[in-house]
Amino acid sequence: MKNYNNSDITFRKALKSDADGIFRVLASAFNLEENTSKWQSMRGMAYGGTESFLVLCKNGEVIGTVMISPHWLRVGSARVLKGDVGEVAILKELQGNGFGTRLMQECIHYLQDNGFHLSRLGGLNCFYAKFGYVPFPRRYYEFLLTKVHAGASTFPPEHLVTLSPEQEQFVRFYHPQKDWQRRNEIYDTFNGDRSGSLIEGRGSAPTSGEPDPSALRFVYEEDGNVSGYLFASEYSYEPSPFEAKVTIYDIAFDLNKPQAFATLMRYTLREALKRGSQRVTARLPFDPLIQKLLTDAALYFSLQELQSAIASNMMLLLDLQGLLKSIASELTRRITYISDVQPFSLKLQINDQTTIIAINRKSVSIVDNGNPDVHLTCDMTAFLRWLFGLSSFDEWQVGMKHSLNSKQTQVLTTLFPRQPCASGPWG
Repeated sequence: MKNYNNSDITFRKALKSDADGIFRVLASAFNLEENTSKWQSMRGMAYGGTESFLVLCKNGEVIGTVMISPHWLRVGSARVLKGDVGEVAILKELQGNGFGTRLMQECIHYLQDNGFHLSRLGGLNCFYAKFGYVPFPRRYYEFLLTKVHAGASTFPPEHLVTLSPEQEQFVRFYHPQKDWQRRNEIYDTFNGDRSGSLIEGRGSAPTSGEPDPSALRFVYEEDGNVSGYLFASEYSYEPSPFEAKVTIYDIAFDLNKPQAFATLMRYTLREALKRGSQRVTARLPFDPLIQKLLTDAALYFSLQELQSAIASNMMLLLDLQGLLKSIASELTRRITYISDVQPFSLKLQINDQTTIIAINRKSVSIVDNGNPDVHLTCDMTAFLRWLFGLSSFDEWQVGMKHSLNSKQTQVLTTLFPRQPCASGPWG
């Protein structure tokens, strides 16, 4: 790796005046062809979201970019701050000189200095592993819009997505100005118990906007009341295994109106079939309720948990102690489910981060020092699966060592149970 003069290099938050330089880097690094959809999308980011970028400069010129999107995620009744990292780019002619490494090192320092607990990105495992990121699964549902063979019978895909006129009358296009607030209310109610779901940033009041007939954005409205919505994207090609030509990325509904969910799904799948898609993917929670509703609606689906060995979704634990302090109130709520907790303190170590957790019948707290009774060492993947409830503590024992007895193990399983979890914001 070539060396460069550190005195020539600066790293800072982007200014509005950096928009031209940011887009120049993005266009160079990602080989953007002018006026393509990707060119337009990244140009919109550079000029519309300039101040979300951090930039690496050489002699005052922008040579590298990274975009940080802050997301507060639920963990039960508590929340943690995730920094979503994207658009990591270095001018093409300067790649291979160590600037990408410098950019990511500075990015992680920025995240740590600004109170982020976690970070997420998608990219090459071999590169981002150097900075501590670990592969983490993506979850999605897949709906095939192809012929279905059942014994001697064959059903065309149109048969699977038919809607009665009575059902269809309840679906209309999403209206940005009229529906945004109700959409947020439905999202909050639907995801109130789902760890990993967004707390803020779902959508703010638009200044203008009418329904877009070409967009795959629908609501279910019955007797003047919106009880569900669905947002999907349409691509000209299939970007990835978890992003089909039509990808449903946000859907929520009133749990007392399950017909809203089934109708919106069937309506969207039918529309995707009309637009030439042979499959649809959806970032839906892996919940028994969702699976039952899809089954009852006779919709053909499969559950997919994707993890690639080359390029994948990746996560980084930035601040173990800060994260545990943020969720201590939720852990305290969970400990009350056990009546006979014998107090103990636990030293938790993940890579080079260590903290002590004090546990008794009434509370769970994080202490700065002391002589712990037991220890637990685990890898980042195990801890993140426990955190979001993808697996309970006793289910996921890979990558860990501990001195817990059986009762203490039960306590940890109560603190970190398998639980309803959103799909999407963490992967």
